[in-house]
Amino acid sequence: MHEDAHLSSHIIVDGHRIPFQKGDSVLIASLRQGFHPTGGGCLCHEGDCANCLVAVDGVAYLRSCQLQTRPGLNIEFQHHKGQHPPLDFRHPPEAEVSLEHLHCDVVVIGMGEAGQKAAQEARALGKEVISADAKAGQEVIGIYAGPLVAVRTAQGMLNLYPRKEIVIATGAAEIVPVVEGNHLAGIFTPRAALAMQQAGVDLGTLLAIGDVPEALRATRLEGNLLRFEGSEHLEAVIVQTPAGEKRYPCDSVCVALGLHPRDALLRMARGLENQGFHIRAVGDCAKVSDLPPCPEAGIVCNCSGVRADDLNFIWDQGFREMELLKRATLAGTGTCQGSACLPHLRSFLKARGGVLQQPFTARPLTKQVTMAEIAAGAHVHATPRTALDAEHRRLGAQMERIGGWWRPWHYGDWQREYWAVREGVSIGDVSTLGKMIVSGPQMPNFFKRLYPTQVSTVVRGGLVMFFFK
Repeated sequence: MHEDAHLSSHIIVDGHRIPFQKGDSVLIASLRQGFHPTGGGCLCHEGDCANCLVAVDGVAYLRSCQLQTRPGLNIEFQHHKGQHPPLDFRHPPEAEVSLEHLHCDVVVIGMGEAGQKAAQEARALGKEVISADAKAGQEVIGIYAGPLVAVRTAQGMLNLYPRKEIVIATGAAEIVPVVEGNHLAGIFTPRAALAMQQAGVDLGTLLAIGDVPEALRATRLEGNLLRFEGSEHLEAVIVQTPAGEKRYPCDSVCVALGLHPRDALLRMARGLENQGFHIRAVGDCAKVSDLPPCPEAGIVCNCSGVRADDLNFIWDQGFREMELLKRATLAGTGTCQGSACLPHLRSFLKARGGVLQQPFTARPLTKQVTMAEIAAGAHVHATPRTALDAEHRRLGAQMERIGGWWRPWHYGDWQREYWAVREGVSIGDVSTLGKMIVSGPQMPNFFKRLYPTQVSTVVRGGLVMFFFK
């Protein structure tokens, strides 16, 4: 009993047994013990960046900030300090994932304040509404022609088919800083820093830059962020003030650079509007993105390791359109699908070319899924069943794969069944046998060439059975 209670408060993180508290995300439990999942990079704690990725039971690209702790959970750091582990073949093949199809009038994605209001308004008009909210474990991974809204849940996949409208209320992500040293551990967005403090994570000496929450306990700095300093963990922040550069030693920093709408689903659904289907964004998802300073140094896209120098190089090669910049650098093609780097790409192009370009085209999937989730609903059972299969099983049959079909091998006492067939009579399920209807004046001669049987002796209405493989 004591051992069960002891185990219930611990998880395994990269081989280390660490405690957790009720309601902890894996990220918070790890940071509380001094473990950063990827070794560094700004943390948002809302699933928008790629700086907290872990693997669980062989499933990679899971965001530890959205992964709830539970007893016995075994976490492996996936991209710790830029190291990519080999493919893991230790785990058995995934179980089949279920797929459910649901139809409605309106699908509302995101159930924050704006999403709840949109759902209530639609229901008040008598419309049938289905909602999907990532925080409730219903993550929309794509919108396809149809329209079809694909949703991943812990219980399986959902295919939602709205007849009238899709409302996207996914909110906005906090923009992460791109400056020299932004790969260090100890950098947070305002929401993440507040969540860490509220969860009891020791942030040490915390500095704040920009418009951060009043509830955040931090020393606020004046000036513009220039760079971070440190070896692996943050040691100091350098800001530009009217009096010149100033260096502030610290253990962690919170940087507020504004918001970028989570509009990837909206961008991938734009083509549906041309088909007369209504797509709209509400709340922060519908706002215009803030624009951070043009990246001059540091990592722009942590998913693909794209740095500011790479953007400059590609610009000099003549790639000056958003779609070309994306493809030439691979920025925006990683696991966050541009959620973290897109504002910086737009800022870079505007600073270099003078025009604020539109975001690149969004395509499913918004988040990584497993092969079993992709194949949900497409599984074909290799062993078919006869029409009498359920009746055989109801009678207690021991079913076996025979000749490519599930067939009854025996019903519990094979010896009695054997002698009953030998000395009495039996009934066989012959629905698996091949059948052909052959007619015409040359039918007897045709069968004489196929089987050693005198078909001509069979009277009209008689029965001929040919068993063949």
